[in-house]
Amino acid sequence: MHWKPQYGLRNPYLSQNSVFYENSLKVSRKLFSLSSIALLIALAIPLTIPHANAATGLVCIADPSVNPSSCPASPASFSGVVGSNVTVAVNIQGSDTVNGFDISTLVDSSVLQPVNIFVANSIIHDPKFIVAQTVDPNSGIARLAMVAAGYSVPGPVTGNLFSIVYRVLVSNRGTGIVFQTGCSGTSVPNTCVTVTSPNVDSESVQNGSLVGPVTPNFAISADLRSQTLQAGSSTFTNIRVNSVNGFSGTVSMSASPPPVCPGCPTWSVAPTSVSLISGGAAAANLTFHTTSNTPPNTYNVAVNGTSGSISHSVFLSFTVTAPPPPPDFSISANPASQNVNAGANATSSIVLTSLNGFSGTVNLATSPQLACASCPGWSVSPTSVALSSGGTASSTLTFTSFVGGPTGTFKVNVTGTSGSLSHSTVASFTIVSPPPPITGVVCIALVSSTTCPSRPVMFQGTVGGQLQVAVNVQNSSALNGFDVQVLVDPSVLRPVSTSLTGTVLPSPVFVLQNSVNATSGLVRVAAVSEGGMTVAPTTGRFFSITYNIVGATAGSFILFPSGCSGTSNDGICVTVTNPNMSGGVDPENILEANVTISAPPTFSISANPTSLSIIKGQSASSAINVTSLNGFAGTITLSATISPNNRKGPALSLTPTSITLVGGGTATATLLVSTNGGTQTGTYTITITATSGSLTQTTTVTVTILPRH
Repeated sequence: MHWKPQYGLRNPYLSQNSVFYENSLKVSRKLFSLSSIALLIALAIPLTIPHANAATGLVCIADPSVNPSSCPASPASFSGVVGSNVTVAVNIQGSDTVNGFDISTLVDSSVLQPVNIFVANSIIHDPKFIVAQTVDPNSGIARLAMVAAGYSVPGPVTGNLFSIVYRVLVSNRGTGIVFQTGCSGTSVPNTCVTVTSPNVDSESVQNGSLVGPVTPNFAISADLRSQTLQAGSSTFTNIRVNSVNGFSGTVSMSASPPPVCPGCPTWSVAPTSVSLISGGAAAANLTFHTTSNTPPNTYNVAVNGTSGSISHSVFLSFTVTAPPPPPDFSISANPASQNVNAGANATSSIVLTSLNGFSGTVNLATSPQLACASCPGWSVSPTSVALSSGGTASSTLTFTSFVGGPTGTFKVNVTGTSGSLSHSTVASFTIVSPPPPITGVVCIALVSSTTCPSRPVMFQGTVGGQLQVAVNVQNSSALNGFDVQVLVDPSVLRPVSTSLTGTVLPSPVFVLQNSVNATSGLVRVAAVSEGGMTVAPTTGRFFSITYNIVGATAGSFILFPSGCSGTSNDGICVTVTNPNMSGGVDPENILEANVTISAPPTFSISANPTSLSIIKGQSASSAINVTSLNGFAGTITLSATISPNNRKGPALSLTPTSITLVGGGTATATLLVSTNGGTQTGTYTITITATSGSLTQTTTVTVTILPRH
């Protein structure tokens, strides 16, 4: 179907006084709606009408080997042998400014068969939009609609618009190569040739022919060969009938019979006959009807045109899809079933989901509650929810049980209603006797662990360092808080800080007490979760403690002190809270830890002998011994100083000045004290200093210089 979108191409052919054919225009527009929008955006050209005082050009059929870009003086004629291809140019000459065109040509499809269209030599170059490009070997119609993107070709315009390749089917007959007729609002009245500038230019046409005797014929084509519709709706398509080679007469129109089945579609063609004049065109309408029960499928329809011994058909397909389901909603319970300890509460989320675009308010109600004093109860809140299209909403079903009440499974029916729509879901709650309390373990553990060891940890450290320990819980009942005290010997370990990082308590956590007493060695941390209960069995970190190591010990303890009441373990100051337990406290075992602290590695230095008596002019020596302590190993530098230090004092020599110790070993250097006749008598103190890194040790040797006798 040819039509005139807002970029200025032609209107469709419409039979006079036919409302059906006017409607077919609306249907056919579905073919090119996207292209039209794209062109409208690109060009921003309003709907226009033919303008006055413009040059009237000529659109022609031309032989590209003779007139590649102009029109011949007389109609072009072509020839070819059976099976060969004939290329036909569609040219324009002397036209006003051009920015697009929509042109259809027609041949006798029993003589020539359109194969291809190409635009390599077109005056409309890139950038461009090809809106429609079809070649129909059954009807003999070739069509190209193309528009320049953002520019116009200034007039006067002469050149090639496009070219068509035809295959020659017979050698004993000819055919006209003409511009299809039956279109309105075009550049040539009643002819399917539209040239825009972007206004519709006024043009004339010149046809061509394939040499040979011609036989009157007609062509039949459809504007929409394939359509999709929902069951319960109807559609139609325009059937065009064109005179070929001077045909005139009445063409009877019919369609293949519809299938026979419950709900099967029906179709009909109207009118059942059309009259053609030579070179003219006529139209009929194929209407396709379905019901809501029509089975989804693709239905093929043949529309036949017959005049005497001449008969042609066009084949249509209609894909029927199931109609969309009506708006609705679904309802479900999450979880759908669960166990509840007697005396406890449970909840289930009632989830409503919009289906097929449903939106509205859904009212909720539950099945009646049981009538007995200790029977469980239930309620849903809120009792109405607003559901948006494609969305979800929820309400909460709360189930309450009582100690001493009946056990077993109770099914609660929740019904959602909106107008005439009603759906239900069932949430099952099984009341069971509560399990006996779980006795967990609260322990002193490695800070790298969140569990409790099987036996007490033996911590080790060195004076001057730090020690981090964790207070953990393992396999406890559900809990929501704790109050724990930890005690150490402050002469060995001095508490510095605590941390609740990684605590097992659900966030947020409120700290009730956090005290660190470096003098007594006591740490106390009490905290409660504001985020609810943990899930049994509970294993994880309560808190951690950092200690400075201040004293050595062969054995000490990190323990939980006693003397507290109402705790989790017989007066031990460890309390784990659980509001669902009797007394609000979980029973717990405890596991404490041991600690050994060693002194840091060092060394000692001594002299042997520690005093020397030397007569002037003589010398004496002392052995300087260096011994590894606490596993010290390393290099030690030795130096010696003398006091008083004067020019006439004795001379000192220390050999060697650097020694290396292995862990637990000893090394010796020699201090040599020398005198001469000028050495001043008296008592001197020699200090030998041993240094390794930050470690320094000293020893002294007393030297007495005596006069000669």
